Amino acid sequence: MGREAQTAMLRAAWHDPGCQGAIVYGDAGVGKSRLAERFWGELVAGGVRGGRTVATAAAATIPLGAVAHLLPPGLDLSDPPAAFRAAVQAFATGGRGRFVMLVDDLHHLDAASATLVTQLLTAGVMFLVATVRSGHAAVDAVLALDQCDRMRRIDLTVLQPLESEEVLFAVLGGSVERRSSLELHRASNGNLLFLRELVLGALERGDLVRHGEVWRLSGPPAGTRWLTERIEDRLATVDALGRHALQLLALAEPLSVNDLTAQVPPATVAGLEAADLIHVQLDGRRTSVTLAHPLYGEVISARLPVVERRGLLRGLLEKMESRGTRRREDALRMASWQLAATGSADPELIILAAGLARHGHDYEQVLTLLQALPDTHRSLSTRILEGEAHYQLGRLGEAEQMLSNAYALARTDEERLIITVERTQNLLWGAGKAAEALKAHTEGRAVISDPRLLAALDIDQGAIHVIGGQPQAGLRLLEGVEEVPDDRVRTYGLGMRVLGLGSTGRTAEAIDLGRAAYEVHVRASTHVVIQHPSAALSALSLAYAAAGDLENARRTAERGHASAVEAGATQPAAWLAWGLGRIHWLAGRAADSRRWYGEAFTVARQQNVLILLRLAASGLAAAAALTGDTETAESVHEDFASYPEFPFLAGEDALGRAWLLAARGDLVAGREVVLRAAARARAAEYSSSEMILLTEVARLGGARQVRERLAELAACCDGAFAGARADLVAAMADRDAEALLAAGERLESIGAHLLAAEAAADAAGILRGSGAARAATAAAARANRLTQNCQGAVTPLLALTSAPTPLTQRESEIALLAASGLSSKEIAGRLTLSVRTVDNHLRQVFTKLGITTRRELPGALRRGGSPGPDGTYGPTSPDRPL
Repeated sequence: MGREAQTAMLRAAWHDPGCQGAIVYGDAGVGKSRLAERFWGELVAGGVRGGRTVATAAAATIPLGAVAHLLPPGLDLSDPPAAFRAAVQAFATGGRGRFVMLVDDLHHLDAASATLVTQLLTAGVMFLVATVRSGHAAVDAVLALDQCDRMRRIDLTVLQPLESEEVLFAVLGGSVERRSSLELHRASNGNLLFLRELVLGALERGDLVRHGEVWRLSGPPAGTRWLTERIEDRLATVDALGRHALQLLALAEPLSVNDLTAQVPPATVAGLEAADLIHVQLDGRRTSVTLAHPLYGEVISARLPVVERRGLLRGLLEKMESRGTRRREDALRMASWQLAATGSADPELIILAAGLARHGHDYEQVLTLLQALPDTHRSLSTRILEGEAHYQLGRLGEAEQMLSNAYALARTDEERLIITVERTQNLLWGAGKAAEALKAHTEGRAVISDPRLLAALDIDQGAIHVIGGQPQAGLRLLEGVEEVPDDRVRTYGLGMRVLGLGSTGRTAEAIDLGRAAYEVHVRASTHVVIQHPSAALSALSLAYAAAGDLENARRTAERGHASAVEAGATQPAAWLAWGLGRIHWLAGRAADSRRWYGEAFTVARQQNVLILLRLAASGLAAAAALTGDTETAESVHEDFASYPEFPFLAGEDALGRAWLLAARGDLVAGREVVLRAAARARAAEYSSSEMILLTEVARLGGARQVRERLAELAACCDGAFAGARADLVAAMADRDAEALLAAGERLESIGAHLLAAEAAADAAGILRGSGAARAATAAAARANRLTQNCQGAVTPLLALTSAPTPLTQRESEIALLAASGLSSKEIAGRLTLSVRTVDNHLRQVFTKLGITTRRELPGALRRGGSPGPDGTYGPTSPDRPL
């Protein structure tokens, strides 16, 4: 995987008459041999004559030792020129075309073998596929092969992060949480061999475990014993001074060159760099040194006795103390080294280091440092810092207890304001308790009299209302947020205002403000301690999605998620993963939606982001049901009632239940669920959510029920999505094929491919029923093209418009319920009809679908699927439920 470009280069070399071969270069473990073997095997399987060999250091001492088994029997090697001519003749007459020779580790080839290979290439009877480990010396004959103009060089580099993630997905058979994938990539440095051993080691220890949809790594990556031994062999050739330098780096990298050469001679550092065991690079105005591979540090530090470890750290501390701290992060390093070396540290240094760790969003380090702080040095500010760290790590009870205790110690209005805002954020964004957050806010407001601070509390209250089910009231309180002087409060308020504007349909304002708010957030994060700037990108991406700019929404969310994971900002990462699931859902990309909803759900459960659980679980269930996986959808819903209900984006947490019912064939119950959810969204004033939910009602057969309300919303909400949804539903209600196709075009331009496909499929059914065969064929072909972007999504509209004569809405409902196994009596009770009416409708269904029994109904509906390129409908997966 991730080697498509290099494979294409190998094939191009083979087909180039002027090319004699290709040599694949790369470090050990990047997959050179695998790539060369696969290509060689591809040629041999296609009928090309071939042979293979592995050159080794041992065989290099024997002339022709590497290729002897490929030579014709009875070859007289006492006369090398004659033997070589005979070998060339044998390869030339052995069969049709060129012989393809695979030589793994070409750099170990002996001179005689290299000379023979050269003559075979020159004679045009052989094509060479070879691998060379980068940086290895070779004999002159091999160097001549390498430098030949007719030899194609292919450099194989390490995998990039997303390529590593693709490999992990293929190997593990499921998505890997982005943070875990990134940690494995970093530890392996993109080296396939190391990645493999890290995964095997993590599986053996139980550190890599599947949580529902997503694989998650707990603890630092550590490889197998085999990998450790290979690394130890690599490091065994280093002398005592070199080992000392490597040990220092293992404990404290990166080190400046000056700090390292104060401990070991410069020649030692140069020798380690030449051996590719360390990397020396310019870091600002400082030249820093790191180990060449992250796993080197793991192996070296694991072998260091405690006493020796402490001695090495004390030496580094003495050096840093003698020259003084020059960079801000030096204080954090000194405090960490002091604790590791002596078990204690300078309290003032601990406090400074904890603040730096918080600035870098390393909340575990914050707690580690503060727990080492003597009671005599604990202050109100350290308690606030500790409470916030607990909140960010999902330890919500500990956070509330710590912040409540800190509030009792507050003596000034400024202190009470800070603690009040921290408490409300913990209760609101962590625990999802809007009422308790408002209570804590009210307690703080009751004892603060300074008008300037009360204005800041207005921002806090506005934020509570925006995501607590009263967004319009919240927006009124947040109107003056740009004028608030406090950077932290202003930044928080700007983000909340973006969320409020986007969720109530004022998307143009939300996008403009969201772009500015992100810039403010980035600037403020350089000098105040606030949430990671990716939180601002989360709000902005939701605004883009509400407006119908799904491509910008996706790009913004992906950018934010990558930066949040990189920084260890768990809460923004969880929200951005959910946002990506929602964006892909709106676009109709079922598999991508499921992948991101699954990650959001897993992270929310593991990190205790309670406010997100219902939304993430609902999205995951909906995406699973959309691809026919009702078993997963049901399992996700098993614990749904135990997740705290929260007003933000009210009603969207019902999508999973609705689509599970639809997948079972019960469109009536599914519509009822979504209609109730839409009423909740309307009551809570979340217009964007209400529009999503009303569109779902129409997709499940209730277009006439929601047409008027969607038109009202489109008139008061801006953005392309509002009008496109209203047009779609109106066309569905009117059974207007031309209007459906026009609405589909608008939705396609937005990127909502599944909605556009359903519009085209519905139009095809209407046109076919009216006898407009040519127009129906064109609409069906369009629907088929659009569904190619929907990753296996199956919906009632796509399935039930495929009959030669399309089913009516009532016939569709009855057909789906009958296909799910319900009897006519049960269907009649569900739909409030007589059994006779149900049976009459079923007879019409059988006639339209060309079947005669109920047993044929599920298969006939599955065969509906998506229209083929010619406008006809072929079978889909025979085991996929509707």
